[in-house]
Amino acid sequence: PVAAATDFPALGDVYWTDGDEAHRSGERVTVSTEADPEACVVAPTMWWDFDARDQYGRACQALAERFGDLRRMGCAQAELAAVADGSLDGVVTNLRAHPWDTVAGVAMIRAAGGTVTDLSGERWRHDSVGLVASNGRVHDTLLAAAREIDDGNETSD
Repeated sequence: PVAAATDFPALGDVYWTDGDEAHRSGERVTVSTEADPEACVVAPTMWWDFDARDQYGRACQALAERFGDLRRMGCAQAELAAVADGSLDGVVTNLRAHPWDTVAGVAMIRAAGGTVTDLSGERWRHDSVGLVASNGRVHDTLLAAAREIDDGNETSD
């Protein structure tokens, strides 16, 4: 995208990027600088439906075994924006995400200095299976967790 924005009226925050920088409510933001996975906060994102609760359980376990803490906001755009501003260190799903749930947040993370890939470690695209987004410093650890939960399921949320 050329530009992207996400508005969170309940929080009073507007995130946006022009592709070069990411901003939150007018202030420039960057991803966190944390490099120690045990000090990182990450989120499993997107919805694993009721028939795939075992995948969600594996996701939480894979993340909890590698990272300091987990958060679940219930909104992919909010979680991606939180990676862009350093509030979260990473976000992961093994599902094929809808573009409207992800494209703006991915653009913000990249503009804020982060890394976003698919499950293969390739640059994430709107039609990728899986999404692994991080501050870049813990990306390999997050990618390993994502691969552990992946069972080839390509469902949408």
